[in-house]
Amino acid sequence: MNHSKRISVVTDEISQDFDYALDVAAEYGISTVDVRTVWNENIVFLSDDELERMQKALDQRNMQINVITSPFGKCVFPSSRFSTKRKKSLWRNPEFNLELFDRIVEISDFFKTPNIRIFSFFEKRKSKVDDKWEEMINLIKPYVKKAENIGKTLLLENDYMFMVADIEHTIRFFEDLNSDALQLILDPGNYYMEGDLTTREAYANFYERDLVNHIHVKDPKYMIPGITGIFTVVGKGKINYDSIFKQAIDYGYEGYFCLETHALRNKEQVSRKSLKYMIKTLREI
Repeated sequence: MNHSKRISVVTDEISQDFDYALDVAAEYGISTVDVRTVWNENIVFLSDDELERMQKALDQRNMQINVITSPFGKCVFPSSRFSTKRKKSLWRNPEFNLELFDRIVEISDFFKTPNIRIFSFFEKRKSKVDDKWEEMINLIKPYVKKAENIGKTLLLENDYMFMVADIEHTIRFFEDLNSDALQLILDPGNYYMEGDLTTREAYANFYERDLVNHIHVKDPKYMIPGITGIFTVVGKGKINYDSIFKQAIDYGYEGYFCLETHALRNKEQVSRKSLKYMIKTLREI
């Protein structure tokens, strides 16, 4: 089987020009993409006319969207001293952030996909995670219930800047919320940045629990402690993606391997080189 047919890409990792990003993706045989920012605007702020323009571009190329890569939950807690209601900030105004859920659902309906990416609230102080855990669960739970009622799937992305950053808390998150409307975007690059394992053994629990809906592919080159990481061409960094891909396939994973390079410079070129590596590797499995 040619598993390279299951490669997708976050379009802004190629270009903010949606048509151009689709054309580049098509060069590599990609027909399914994820969307996060388009024309330098977050997907949640695009008008209906702009969504129509996107759909026309997709239809012209016989392509589709798999995940609405939304910013839901990518914010501070309401109880945070950095929280504010004075401006419409995705990051600092959690009330504004969470109120966008209905619009995100509308966008997912428009593009005929059930899949919505979510986060677990900003908390970099790992000593505070357990203290804030119940608050986080109570904030997310109503939206999980909404997703259950309307046939949507909320895809949690593990992230080293947020509450659910390591493998232990990922498992705890899914156990505590216990919903078929909630699944995982497995992001090995983010686990690496958290200082967690990126091995087959580390992720076996996710597959055995049937949690993995989507896989983000990015490859860290090195970490700037306490700040962020520098990412490189996939296959040139710290993660053994040959093994990650093979494990997914061995477990019967049926989702996409979605390129999200996080390159700071030369995004298109880094994405092109990464796609070549992914195609070659997945064809050989």
